[in-house]
Amino acid sequence: MTLKHLRIFAEVCRMESITEAAKNLNMAQPAVSNAIRELEAFYQVKLFERMNRRLYITNAGEYLRGYADSILTQFEESRDILQDIAASTRIRIGSNVSFGANYLPKIISDFQSIHPEIPLFTMIQNSSHIEDCLLHNELDFAIVDNLSSHAGIRQTLIKEESMVALCSPNFSFLPAFSSTFLHSHHTHDKSDSFRQLSPELSIQDFEKIPLLVREPGSGCRDMLDKRFHQYGIQPKISLESVSTQALLEFCLHGQGVLFLPKAQALDYITSGKLLEIHVTDAEFKRYYYFIYHQKKYLTKSMKYFLDFMLKA
Repeated sequence: MTLKHLRIFAEVCRMESITEAAKNLNMAQPAVSNAIRELEAFYQVKLFERMNRRLYITNAGEYLRGYADSILTQFEESRDILQDIAASTRIRIGSNVSFGANYLPKIISDFQSIHPEIPLFTMIQNSSHIEDCLLHNELDFAIVDNLSSHAGIRQTLIKEESMVALCSPNFSFLPAFSSTFLHSHHTHDKSDSFRQLSPELSIQDFEKIPLLVREPGSGCRDMLDKRFHQYGIQPKISLESVSTQALLEFCLHGQGVLFLPKAQALDYITSGKLLEIHVTDAEFKRYYYFIYHQKKYLTKSMKYFLDFMLKA
């Protein structure tokens, strides 16, 4: 058994597929299958069950997965420690999409102005994917917008912000913005008029009004799901997408209501392209947390970044 065997095994566990693991590892599928067979022969246990063309990890496989993750993490940390003796090591930073778009670029720029010698790698993905990468030592630090339930994660609240509901001025589900109303203002600058208007909705209205939302696993979606559940609301979701830009385009074309961070929505509101909807009986807020694994070995480079983030 070698480190290579454990890397292959860990990737098969992660992808739940020998075919996908082989693609990610840039290996031939038979070579991956052979490595799994060699591990099973070495431990004299079955690591996976193959049923209906799907791969299911066994109890023995789950035990080995825990050890494999620990061994691979320790190996990578020993490499980082030795490299850190002589040079600045690369820092891998992950962020959820909203924070990554609105705040992370300035943070990275400010840090690099202080430590230009430290190389950085940044990943922008939804919160659940980012946390999963952190737990598998594919990232050193992360910023997500929901509290982790994992006991090994250290987390610090670094920002909170309001979410606003948005719709197009042409959104037909709001009676106040009927075609009659719009035509009666055709002699005025519409963007100036709309900028002063703030349509109102109750949270109960979201059971009838089409909602444009991110995919499950994103922090924004999790926040909305929890808020609606708190009020016993089953929202009328008309579009679900991994792309915030796609949701914006649908919103701009009057296809539904979209929730965005206030900072991200401001340009659309002030330009009159979108209207901010006042939800009369509920608040929507997001909380961003800086997280890292408590067992993570922190190189000098990582300590610099950690101190920078906690003092910001």
